[in-house]
This record gives sequence, structure tokens and C-alpha cells, in this order.
Amino acid sequence: MIDDLYTYKKQIIADGKLSDPEVEGLRQLLFDGEMTKEKGNFLFELKDLVADDKRTQKFEELFVDVISVLLLEDDISPGEIDDDEAKWLRAKLQHKGFIDKLDQKLLENLRKKSINFPEVLNYKTKYSRAFETVLYFSRYLTLFAVVGSLLAAVALFIRGSVVVAYGLIDFFNSFSVDGAEDYEKLLAAFVSSVDIFLFAMVLIIFGMGIYELFINKIDPVERKADARPTWLQISSIDELKSSLGKVILMVLIVSFFKHSLDVPFNSAKDLLLLSLGVVLIAVSLFIANKSTHKESGK
Repeated sequence: MIDDLYTYKKQIIADGKLSDPEVEGLRQLLFDGEMTKEKGNFLFELKDLVADDKRTQKFEELFVDVISVLLLEDDISPGEIDDDEAKWLRAKLQHKGFIDKLDQKLLENLRKKSINFPEVLNYKTKYSRAFETVLYFSRYLTLFAVVGSLLAAVALFIRGSVVVAYGLIDFFNSFSVDGAEDYEKLLAAFVSSVDIFLFAMVLIIFGMGIYELFINKIDPVERKADARPTWLQISSIDELKSSLGKVILMVLIVSFFKHSLDVPFNSAKDLLLLSLGVVLIAVSLFIANKSTHKESGK
């Protein structure tokens, strides 16, 4: 029977097209006897050999009918598609890299008639796979955020260093052991530099976290994963937010301290508000420290 089919195939593709009479003769041959995978292989080969515009509607109906009978009317798994049948069909569908309209008709018919529809047969079209490829590589757009954060961090580190340098210059130019005013001015300058450095650290953590989450792990081959601090080992958005939140909290604390130096305390109310601010900072540090211990399992 198989030899008859391949002999018939040579006759069919001699003129490069399939006519209705040829399809009727092919139907009789295919439905004569047991439906086997050899007949299914033959039909897939024939479909790929004949161009879409050279096939008739009857051939498309024959193709869908034969493959559906082969998969759904066998003795091993009647009415459903078992694993071996699903793998065979997936291999036939994907060998050319995409599924055509006739393949889609076959899959739609199988979805309607089969008790089950294996996940492996959810084959994506070439347009879906092309779009998903573009979507996957769009993660490299996050490099703008990574590079931008690092450049901003460099700028802030330079700015903080300049603030420290000017503070030292002012210190040596007006050196006075008992000068309370000079001390407060120097302290304000150095606190401002710490504030700037801390925010630069926020940007570095953000850049590193985005790179590891969307691009690749930073650890080189010669460096162990545990060589970095735990707060720089980022594996999820939540961990990134947690690391950023802790550093931002420190930025706010330093900013509070810096501004408290400039606020005049002329009444008991002012001192009470300052005390309340200190208490809130202490509570914030306690909560942050408690969450850190919880994450580390201590």
C-alpha cells in the first residue's frame, strides 16, 4: 500500500498540482485498510511538495480528515491525543519552522473533536514567535536605565567630593579650635557630602539591580556569588526595592540631620518636634533592622 501511495505521489506531483479526481483516488487509497503513521507522513510530505495555490479544497478536507482519524480513532487512545501522537504531530508541524493555514485548520479540528489537547501542540505562528523574540530582546532597553544611573552616580560622587574639598579648604583657611560657627559650617558641609554620596549609592544599587534582573548576572567566573554583600545580591524586584528602601531611609535620616542643624530651637515646642523626629528615626531604623534579620533567617 505504501509503495502504491508513493507511486501515486509521483503521478500527482508530475504537473505540480492536485486535482479533485486525484484527491478522490488518494482518499480511496488512504482509507483502504488501517490508518497508520506512514500514511500520515506521506500526506504531510505531499502537502509540503504541492504549493498552496495548486491544492484544491478537497485536498485540504482530506488532509484534515486523515490526520484526525489517525490520531483520534486508533485503538490505543480513541477520542484523545496521547503523548506519542502529540510528539509525532508536533514534529511534523515544526520541521519547516512555521505552521501554515492548513496546519491551523487541522489543529482547530483536533481541538473541537479531541477529549484533550496536549500543551505541546500549542504551536505558535511565525509572527507570534517573531514578536516574542523582539519582546524578549526589548529587555536590553533597560541598559539606558543602567548606564544613566551609573553616569548620574559618577556625577554625584564628583559633586560630593567637591563639597568635601571646599569644606576642607574652608576649614584650613579659618582654623579655630573654639570656633563653634566654623564647626557647624564644616559639619553642615560634610553632612551634605554624605547625603550626596548616599544617593549616589542608591543609583549604583538601582543600576546593578536592573542589570541583574533584566540582562545577566554580574558575578564573573573568578568571583564567587557570596563575595558580595547580601544587599547587593538581587534576584527579584522585591529584593531590589528592599535594598533601595534601606539606603533611601539613610538618605532621609542624613537629610533630617542636615536640616536640623539649620533650624533654630527657640522654644520647648521646637525641642519637642526635634525629639519626635528622633523617635521616628529610631523606630524606622528598628523596623528596617528587624526586616533585615527576618530576610536573613536570624
